[in-house]
Amino acid sequence: MFRLFVLFVCLSASFATNEPLNWADVTATRLVSCFYDDLNGKWKNELAWQSGNTLESLANFISIVDSPLKYIFHETFVKTDMYVGGDCFDDWQWWLLAWLQAYSVDSNFDYLHRAAQAYEVVVTKAWNPSVCNGGIQWCPKNAYKNAITNELFLVASMRLHPYATLLGKPANYYLDWAIKEWQWFERSGMINKQFLINDGLNSPSCENNQQTTWTYNQGVILSGLGLLANATGNSSLLAIAQNIADATIQYLTYSGQFLREPCEPNCDNDQKLFKGIFIRHLSYLLRYLTDSIHIEKYQKFIEANAQSLWSNNRCVTDGTFGITWNNQTSTQCDANRDTSSTSSAFDLFISAARAQSTTSTRWILLGQGNCADDNNDSMPNFFSDKVNENVCRQTAEGDQGSVAYDFELKCNGETFCRIRTLSDQSKTPAGFQYGGGNARTVTQTNKEGLTNCFLKTE
Repeated sequence: MFRLFVLFVCLSASFATNEPLNWADVTATRLVSCFYDDLNGKWKNELAWQSGNTLESLANFISIVDSPLKYIFHETFVKTDMYVGGDCFDDWQWWLLAWLQAYSVDSNFDYLHRAAQAYEVVVTKAWNPSVCNGGIQWCPKNAYKNAITNELFLVASMRLHPYATLLGKPANYYLDWAIKEWQWFERSGMINKQFLINDGLNSPSCENNQQTTWTYNQGVILSGLGLLANATGNSSLLAIAQNIADATIQYLTYSGQFLREPCEPNCDNDQKLFKGIFIRHLSYLLRYLTDSIHIEKYQKFIEANAQSLWSNNRCVTDGTFGITWNNQTSTQCDANRDTSSTSSAFDLFISAARAQSTTSTRWILLGQGNCADDNNDSMPNFFSDKVNENVCRQTAEGDQGSVAYDFELKCNGETFCRIRTLSDQSKTPAGFQYGGGNARTVTQTNKEGLTNCFLKTE
């Protein structure tokens, strides 16, 4: 209630809102209501390691908005263990980071303890000096030294560092591991001459294997370097991070503006989440930068991608998002979109919201639930279950008496549009029915279900 009231007051003054936060709100609700599996604590239609990322993203969302979706942390914790992500050390570390982020917004020590347990397994079983003089190997039975597994170890070490004493470790236990990891990684040669990071090292030569420069390999390292720079005061680490981020924007984009995975448009299930991971860690890096030129550059990059994705590649029949973020409208409901590509979009919207983007618009998302007034009464309305959201909004715009509209996209794809109006029954649009009501304005929502209430600003 308090959040919605503050939002309404601010909007009534300027008719501008943090649109990406609204998009994140809609996406969070849909991910939990339609795609979360209550039986196993993971998300449907994505891989187990990806569900760890979706959990971390949900924690990031809740760090901005005090959402009742927080209950998912406990639900997931009791239905999973620290090995839920898969068979390899990168899989477990995605979940490790998710539990650390969950702990930051919901201080259940069990979450922190599970993260620390997973970390000790990695330290004990994965650091392998006999292959390439160190580094974390990919899997228990595969000594391949790849970028992502080591980047995750750097980030995990730094994010556990503040809790060292609480966890009964020497004060610099995790920091020392982070420094050791970065010293190895920097010498490994995985960062190429373009300042992009290739997939890993050849065996037995331990040279850069020149394999694909996936976007998530350019992303995770960013927050690791930001955290390490903050802890050590070594500003040169931020310069390296900026070089990697700049190279990504130069080489892994459409026209230097919209992030592009090298596999697009035919990415496999693993790869559909990679771009969201990059954007999430770029957003984490922004906290530690002091260069205003780079800060503004990255904020605008994030915002442009968010606006493009929401406008051009949102499936209107099920609320999922596609893998391409460029500003060309793609087949909105193509087979390449699923929970993981939608989770990637969720990362993007949260990151754009953190960049404090504001957009002037005639319609603002007041919140989840049906539109109502201060007494929770509803207005006279025109309603239909036969139209999509675009038609719902267009019809609301065409009605001179409209004040707001509700649009519900159910998990099964069915829709419901209700236009809150001061017009009388004789103005009912074709294909709509008229419903009565007592209210004369809209000030809040009832916060229930998958309905979104959009308020007219003029």
